[in-house]
Amino acid sequence: MSAASPARKMLSGIKVLDFTQYLAGPAATRLLTEFGADVIKIERAPGGDHGRRIHFVAPGVSAFFLAACAGKKSLAVDFAKPEVQTMVHELVRDADVVIENYSPGVMAKYGFDYASLKVINPKLVMCSISGFGQEGPYANFTSFDIIAQAQSGVMAMTGDPDGPPQYVGNYFGDPNAGVHAAFAIAAALFHRALHGEGQYIDVSQLEALMYLDYINIPLAMMSEGRMQPSRFGGDFWSICPYGTYRSKDGYMVLAVLEPQWPALVRAMGRPDLETDERYATQVARCARRPEVRAIVEAWLQSFDNDAAALAVLAEARVPSAPILDIIDVPKHPQHAAREVFQELPHPELGSTPVARSPFRLSTLEMSIPFRAPYLGEHNEEILSGQLGYSAERVAALYANGAITQDAEVKRLREAGKL
Repeated sequence: MSAASPARKMLSGIKVLDFTQYLAGPAATRLLTEFGADVIKIERAPGGDHGRRIHFVAPGVSAFFLAACAGKKSLAVDFAKPEVQTMVHELVRDADVVIENYSPGVMAKYGFDYASLKVINPKLVMCSISGFGQEGPYANFTSFDIIAQAQSGVMAMTGDPDGPPQYVGNYFGDPNAGVHAAFAIAAALFHRALHGEGQYIDVSQLEALMYLDYINIPLAMMSEGRMQPSRFGGDFWSICPYGTYRSKDGYMVLAVLEPQWPALVRAMGRPDLETDERYATQVARCARRPEVRAIVEAWLQSFDNDAAALAVLAEARVPSAPILDIIDVPKHPQHAAREVFQELPHPELGSTPVARSPFRLSTLEMSIPFRAPYLGEHNEEILSGQLGYSAERVAALYANGAITQDAEVKRLREAGKL
């Protein structure tokens, strides 16, 4: 394979107008930026993306926003101003993609819906991400990540069997919807290249999360309710041993399916368990789950430390791992070898590490082009550089509130930091 070229990216030349906020939509456009698309983040004045105001790493600076919106340019506008509606339509003429995750009906209110925009640009690809999709009885209900987790079965399957359903400790319903949206956008662009046809894409956060379930929902539906998967805590309900096990230093995880059981018991010095009818099959082990747990945990705790146990398991090719604290996750040697985190210079924070996408291409570069923007940081660049607005026209837009900009932009520019 030839080395990746820093000058070329897969979506170079693709222009994206990004009307998204929080995480589902921004996750999609973060991926598009790394593939090379030019993304203009059109933020709604006066405050812009609501994601700017949560999960602060420093006063007024959101770590969440820095991670979700790296690589995008910010244009901050008041949607209600006629000048802004004209401005957006001008940008759409030369755009390839429009993506939004407002509630259904919001874009249409300002003339930014697909029906209006495809008149301006018939080859436009537009994607709407919402909690429940653009139609149906729940279409106008407000949704966040936890709402989708609750209604997709994720929370029903998370937590201890005798305890309440638990929220998974990370937003993953939102970025999952974003990844699905990015894939659909790329497929629509490929379709357009072949057939010259634009496309409207409707992505439901709830449906995208349900799509990930290849186990529980299929079993329940295909058995017509005879099988009803339920929360299993640290022991996967249909595989054993598969879950969280107490070790010498704390806890670790093991994933032992049928092919791994012989390797595990030999590594444990208990080859008799391979043919013992009480433990020889997955069904038998699941029926004696507490006994299996006791045997495994006693063996793990016989080592001087977890590293020694993990080395034996690795040698036997038994899938196992320590449970890392969040602060230790970036220190994993595999991440350094794969250069997972890219350092992005920030004028106030200095170097900020942001995880790159998991794609590695043989001949094309994958990287985050630059840090996340300040609100309205690129107003002048976009309006003057792309639309040809004069300085006087831009000044008039500021004067009547049609566009806005974070005061930090001016201060940092005067200080030579932008």
